Amino acid sequence: MNVLLKVLETLCCNVKVDTSLPHEQVENPFNLYLVCAKETPWNDMLPAQLMSLARDNNVIVYNAKSHCISEQLLLMANIKGIFYQNDTPDILLKGISKILNNELWFKRSSICNAFSNLLAQQPKYQSQDESSMSLEKLTNRERTIIRLVSQGAKNKDVAEKLHISDHTVKTHLYSAFRKTNARNRIELANWAQKFLPPTIQSTAELN
Repeated sequence: MNVLLKVLETLCCNVKVDTSLPHEQVENPFNLYLVCAKETPWNDMLPAQLMSLARDNNVIVYNAKSHCISEQLLLMANIKGIFYQNDTPDILLKGISKILNNELWFKRSSICNAFSNLLAQQPKYQSQDESSMSLEKLTNRERTIIRLVSQGAKNKDVAEKLHISDHTVKTHLYSAFRKTNARNRIELANWAQKFLPPTIQSTAELN
């Protein structure tokens, strides 16, 4: 953290350190948000609050462990770059400078893979009628599980929240994958962001 602060001071950035992400309702006055990824159990899903912040702001993930976070996942969430625990001050300085100049800071291979996946998904999202049909095919339970998974919940978390078994969660997820043409949880979360309308959870939806 001290090294990062010195780098930001070198770039003449005003810095505020906080222990939590800002609320969506609060106007965000900063040009750049740096989110510490040390010991975060993100796995293959990002927190919903982080994804929401990244939609309208420049967000960087730093202090990450190598091979513990998918760069492609960060790219798909509109995060601008990632720095690892072993990155030198020179790398931090160069990367943050690039991001402040509206460039991305990821491995070239990660950018290529993310772009290829977007192209592969494009045919699935061309027809609004097809997406509406997929939405209509989903049961209330499947929609609930998709929302929870999109917020970063693991199968065990979903099972506990809905008072069902892990096996039942997996069954619903497989069905949701098939109906939405999603190949994994990342694609399912992206599909949900595009086509699954937000709703206040009700008793009927849990049935």
